[in-house]
Amino acid sequence: MGDGNSTEDTDSGEERATAPFAPEEPTLVVRLARALPRPDVLRARLDRARKRVPAIDVAVETVEHDAEIGGGILAGALAYRLFLFFLPLAFILVALLGLVADGFGTTPRTIGRDVGLVGLVTKEVASTAEGRSSIWVLLASLVVLVYATRVLYRAVAIVHALAWEHSAAGAKAGSRSLRLFGLALAAELVLALALGAARSHSTSDGLIGIVAFLVLTSANWLCISLLLPHSTASWQELVPGAVLFGVGLLVVNTFNLYILGALHSARTNTYGTLGAAAAILLSLLLIGRVIVGSAVLNATLFERRARNASRRLDS
Repeated sequence: MGDGNSTEDTDSGEERATAPFAPEEPTLVVRLARALPRPDVLRARLDRARKRVPAIDVAVETVEHDAEIGGGILAGALAYRLFLFFLPLAFILVALLGLVADGFGTTPRTIGRDVGLVGLVTKEVASTAEGRSSIWVLLASLVVLVYATRVLYRAVAIVHALAWEHSAAGAKAGSRSLRLFGLALAAELVLALALGAARSHSTSDGLIGIVAFLVLTSANWLCISLLLPHSTASWQELVPGAVLFGVGLLVVNTFNLYILGALHSARTNTYGTLGAAAAILLSLLLIGRVIVGSAVLNATLFERRARNASRRLDS
């Protein structure tokens, strides 16, 4: 009796073990993965689009060139150099921002906000500019700023040398080029101040200021690009990268003013100093990305023109 019952129990257990389970419902991620085309299908579609639309081919080749030279890493390195540049510049602005505010008929706090400085930086610069700054701090900041400008120019030159020549050997910082680079940076700061003043005055002045900022910033970066490694390219061949820089810097400035500034103001009690530091670093990283992108775009277009010219000669 006991043996028969144990055998029946074993058989019923095996039947339960071998009984089919109800199929599980696929998750949302699984359903999305199934709906998306396979990577090889996407690659084939992209290759066909590149043959039909030259702009897509240029964009893809630019992205590939950027990845080849490590554009993301270079942008991070530029962000660090930009931070070293803006740090002594902030101390100098602390001493001079009050005079600039009087010239524009506004306040230091308003200028800091309009230029795109965010959160804690705007607050600290504005509050300090309203007091007296030590002359020794100003002089020391000027010395450090000259050194930081040289370091920044060297870094930007290396980025352009890598984009154009795939080597940093052509990155040289001559005294004349360094002086012109410093003047161009000062002009860019003035343009940012003027854009902020125009925005705060009226909507129509703000629109005119945006157009003027875009044109003058592009022209300013075109002049800077002529100081940097650019192979045998003419100034006309450097215009696309200059326009990209002007548009990119305008977007970053607007992003700082209306998004990062608003987020930090709303979350000041939550994130505090760390939030301000993160916002500043993100802004500098975006500027570094724009600098790298402008160099890579010009170099890519130049290489494409050289290949096409070589093919025409061969044919």
